[in-house]
Amino acid sequence: MRRAIAISCFTASVLVAGVTASNTVTQWKENFQFDGKAAGKILPKGWEIKSKIGTPAAEFYLVKDGKENLNYLHMESDKSSASVICSPEKINLKETPIIKWRWRVSSLPEGADGREEKKDDQAIGIYIGTGSLLSKKSVSYRWDTETPKGAEGNCSYGAGTIRIKWFTLRNKDDAAGEWFTEERNVGEDFNKAWGYYPDEIYVSISCNSQYTGTKSSADLNWIELLPASEGKK
Repeated sequence: MRRAIAISCFTASVLVAGVTASNTVTQWKENFQFDGKAAGKILPKGWEIKSKIGTPAAEFYLVKDGKENLNYLHMESDKSSASVICSPEKINLKETPIIKWRWRVSSLPEGADGREEKKDDQAIGIYIGTGSLLSKKSVSYRWDTETPKGAEGNCSYGAGTIRIKWFTLRNKDDAAGEWFTEERNVGEDFNKAWGYYPDEIYVSISCNSQYTGTKSSADLNWIELLPASEGKK
């Protein structure tokens, strides 16, 4: 049986390995931990949900799975779309460029393809971005449906105010219900896409199936940002 639980994004779930001379944090991690006292469909503390005007919102909530002895963020969409966003303090991608996370999907939006605007749905996408209300740039790592693994591209929303460089890491060929751990140098990916390393970032997790009019479901076990020395050798 699954039970949704509350946590704190900026206390137990965020680990700080040290602070540099420029006063930036060199490690950040969200474990989706909990105190075991709260119940209901609750978001992690420090995260907020963002949805599109005129589109039903996908659901996000914390889960404790007793069978697997795991805590994770669960997300599901039914002809809907939304993201949850957190802004880690004192993180910049030049000093903390490595991103790692553990995810799985239960169901993918049928027929979705990130290469086509009218089919651009994903069960889960990991976004690292920066910017203001009028100009945002981000890098996205996606679990797509029909899009080939290794594909990449660019897209924009909001009359060009939101610009995204995306990468397809997994698709329908990967086993549903199985956990996968990923690692990318998001600092390098962001710099190649946009020409600089941002001093401030946000982390966003998305789930959507509104374009295809289908359903999707996915989970995120943990996500972290690390210095380059902690990346693959």
